[in-house]
Amino acid sequence: MPELPTLRYASQTDVGMRRATNQDSLAIRLSSDFQSWSEQGHLFVVADGMGGHAVGDLASRIVADSLPLAWCKSAKEEPAERLQEAIHAANRAINDRAVQNPEFKGMGTTCSVLNLSSRGAFIGHVGDSRVYRLRHGLLQQLTFDHSLQWEMIRLGRSTAENVENEHPRNVITRCLGPDLGVQVDIEGPFSVHPGDVFLLCSDGLTNHVSDAEIGRTLRELPVNESCRFLINLANCRGGLDNSTAIVVQIEQYPDIEGTLTDSAFVAPLPPAPPQPASRPLRRLPLTAAAVLLTILAAAFCFFGGWPLAGASVLAVGLIAIWLYRRPTAEVVIQPPVPVAVPEVSQESRPHIESCSQLRSSFLPQSPYRSTESFSSEYLQTLVNDVLRELLQNARTAGWKTDADIKGIQSRNAGDRSGKGEQLLGNVRTINTVMRDFYSATRGAGVGSI
Repeated sequence: MPELPTLRYASQTDVGMRRATNQDSLAIRLSSDFQSWSEQGHLFVVADGMGGHAVGDLASRIVADSLPLAWCKSAKEEPAERLQEAIHAANRAINDRAVQNPEFKGMGTTCSVLNLSSRGAFIGHVGDSRVYRLRHGLLQQLTFDHSLQWEMIRLGRSTAENVENEHPRNVITRCLGPDLGVQVDIEGPFSVHPGDVFLLCSDGLTNHVSDAEIGRTLRELPVNESCRFLINLANCRGGLDNSTAIVVQIEQYPDIEGTLTDSAFVAPLPPAPPQPASRPLRRLPLTAAAVLLTILAAAFCFFGGWPLAGASVLAVGLIAIWLYRRPTAEVVIQPPVPVAVPEVSQESRPHIESCSQLRSSFLPQSPYRSTESFSSEYLQTLVNDVLRELLQNARTAGWKTDADIKGIQSRNAGDRSGKGEQLLGNVRTINTVMRDFYSATRGAGVGSI
């Protein structure tokens, strides 16, 4: 009997540092045996509600409750059709609740769903929450943000450099709930390999944490630590919104039906054939010939009389026309060969990094963007800086924390061979300090799971 895929996963949703309530929701449904997995697969859902405190929370909870149920009840065999049906069912459930209660009118939510089955990975997506995949150090964004900023960049009406100044960040162009009909993006199927790491997250995370930081965190840390650290990092940078993350790491995966190929690289188009030079490039030889023949025609006119002059002028015209229409193979316009667009640096301004890619770097299909995430020193420096500032704030504010300060100092003074242990230990310390901070300011267990 074939075995289920082996995977590790962690999830967390947090209210953030500025909001009174958490409007994010998540859901995880795992198949219990190979037969159900091969037919339905595992399901992971993230929803980010909007429309007022209680209303947004209700909309996202309806998705988390109704979508997995609709998925299980669907008679569709194809994962793409099943995803469409389940997401549309969740949309109707939200819309029906709003119709029944006028106070809920206009409530909505984003929805990002990852399905892992024997047919590969499929994604259903509406809104600006995201699904990423990390493979061999390359972080790929598998979903396209249905946001005003991304749409303006894609349409060429704005650029990554000025989109923040021209268009608000938190305006989305699609969501579940307000309308009875909704357009759903279905991405996939994607291949699934051992070692792949998937991340589903709301924009409360990506507004504060860059793709480069996400990729390196997923690459260097176990799933539990990476999930908590990403949420805590967003909160350390202000936590302006609720943030939610589901991290799924693939350890072993059965063979996928059929052959799937997906890549973040799009080969450049072949060079266009050489084109003849434009007519202005031929004007120089044409003009010289016309001047010379005109001088000869004038000479004939002076010595031979008007008939000969008229014939000469006619000859000049015919020769000029012939020279004008004759292609000149010596001068051609060779269009430049298209090349792959280089990665845009993710190292600058955190509030822009999550959406700052040039329009030309949006690929025509998923994966839409890719970011290399190889350097472990980058994450070590980031973690050390965050930890130093966090402990300083803890001492200044008099937080009571269980963090082992002496252990941190001893670990950081160790030799270079223990960098991995040092990094993991410091991340765990950050997570411990933030847990104590949440407990002291919110009460135990409030706003986080």
